[in-house]
Amino acid sequence: ATSVAQRRGGGGGSSGSPKFSVGAMVLMGTGKMGNGLADAPDRDMLYTPVGLFLGYNIKKFRLGLNYEYMIAGQTTEPAEVAGTNVSGTATTPGIRLEYYDGKNSFGAVYRLSTEYKLDKVTFAGSAANNYKAAGGFSVQYMRQIKNKIGVVIDYTTEEFTDSLTTGNVKWNRVGAGVVFSNFAGR
Repeated sequence: ATSVAQRRGGGGGSSGSPKFSVGAMVLMGTGKMGNGLADAPDRDMLYTPVGLFLGYNIKKFRLGLNYEYMIAGQTTEPAEVAGTNVSGTATTPGIRLEYYDGKNSFGAVYRLSTEYKLDKVTFAGSAANNYKAAGGFSVQYMRQIKNKIGVVIDYTTEEFTDSLTTGNVKWNRVGAGVVFSNFAGR
């Protein structure tokens, strides 16, 4: 005999997957930051983001919220870019849409707003301040390896529209990392 929960798919929907999913990921990535102008030449960066997400599962899809905290370090020597260093930290809330086929996941995150706090001097050489962006995006591929653990590959790009008067500062990231999630769409 089967229980009522088994006949209903474990209580999480007709497929047995949970209605809500949560997860976390840790990445390491490289990319560029700058605007190509004299006051903000492009420079190489190393990015270390940590992301948290919460989603509502509809069959093989997850729609949810995303939050990212990122540490960015400049790897180009300051002497090569007018003595400036744009290392800093960023926080970004976003909206996540993801498709999961049981082993692979393809997703996108719309980055609602990012606040980037420079730890060193700005592109113009003045005291550290904040840059702001709205409307960036991330594209991610995840592969489940074992149970709730997987790997993730990420591409992210964004433009700080509240930055320098001579031109907006753009940045991008290509990274890889580890993801933990209970998302089990079927």
